[in-house]
Amino acid sequence: MSEETRVQIEARKREHLDLSLRPEVQGNGAGLEGIHLPYDALFECKAVDTRSRMGKIGLSFPLMIGAMTGGTCFAAAFNTVLRRYAAEHDIALCLGSMRAALLDDSLLETYGSGDLEALFANIGISELFVYPSEKIAETARRMGASGLFIHLNGLQEYVQNEGNRDYGCALDDLRRFVDSFPMPCFIKEVGSGLGGRCACRLALLNIAGAESASRGGTSWVKLEGMRRKKAISAVNMAALDQVGYGLAQSIRDLRAALGARTVIASGGIRNSLDIVKALALGADVVAMAQPVYAAYHDSGASGMRDFLDETIDIAKLIWRSTGAADIGQLKACLA
Repeated sequence: MSEETRVQIEARKREHLDLSLRPEVQGNGAGLEGIHLPYDALFECKAVDTRSRMGKIGLSFPLMIGAMTGGTCFAAAFNTVLRRYAAEHDIALCLGSMRAALLDDSLLETYGSGDLEALFANIGISELFVYPSEKIAETARRMGASGLFIHLNGLQEYVQNEGNRDYGCALDDLRRFVDSFPMPCFIKEVGSGLGGRCACRLALLNIAGAESASRGGTSWVKLEGMRRKKAISAVNMAALDQVGYGLAQSIRDLRAALGARTVIASGGIRNSLDIVKALALGADVVAMAQPVYAAYHDSGASGMRDFLDETIDIAKLIWRSTGAADIGQLKACLA
């Protein structure tokens, strides 16, 4: 890989992080205002068992720090802080796209250091057919990952300057990759959600689970639109931003399609109440990304830790206020 290409990749990754903080690229949140949890004013449930599973890996609390970054020097310290926090609190972490490390393995260090059982690599579906699966698996292992997220990002690819406008994948091609890959695979979107017929089609694959990445959080369509050399009109950008599924529908569709496999809720998750509502709707794990980076950007590692500590503590309090003693009872409380 040429030095110029590396410089371009690092610049784009840092630009993504900077733009993710702009209010213009943020959606309207998880959209769960119409979901009302039961409230037990007696607080008869003295403690809650917050354990859950992500595939075959147990978590002490059903939270994943969602995929954010890698491939830029700035990311190394940030990803190391994320790894350490996730390991200390027995939660999950999904790293940013591994494409940069596949192009240049010297960039592996930008994905941080530190051992963590529930650590997941992340790759765009287009890259599955550019690199041998053996190289993808080896790169994931060198990152310390125990599984792989495959992200579907057709709208982002179209809008992105560097994107693949012929984006698309036959289910059978994806099936062959998943069946031969030596790690558990999860499928995720990047801001337009998974649901409907697509969720049912994905359920035919031997995947460990899926992440909704629904509308409401960071809009990668809007973000790439801000970077785009030839601007898309405001009216058509707004149209693209409305394509896809909201969080509640994604959770329900994925749960119906995947059965007992892992459903991860994400897309506009910004606070403790969002987390508990998403679990009550049927998710096994909830993922949060941009608010974590915003806390790190504004207040450093200690501020990020304080934000996550408080978010988890308040989520446990809200969970206990429903009267649900464990995640099974929480999922039943809206039935």
